[in-house]
Amino acid sequence: MSEELNKEILKELKAMNDKLESLNNERKKGLSTVGKFVALFLGFGLVGPLVSYIVIPFIIKMFY
Repeated sequence: MSEELNKEILKELKAMNDKLESLNNERKKGLSTVGKFVALFLGFGLVGPLVSYIVIPFIIKMFY
């Protein structure tokens, strides 16, 4: 009886471990599609104008 109980507990623990690993693997996939669009918008909407209107004229003034 004890041997059967131990095997059943081990089987259930392995099943829970497999489920946790599959959930963890799903989480490691990276940004979602919405997150990628937000990053793209912030990149072109904030960083691009910042570079073009502030940094590039500053560099031009340094050399001329």
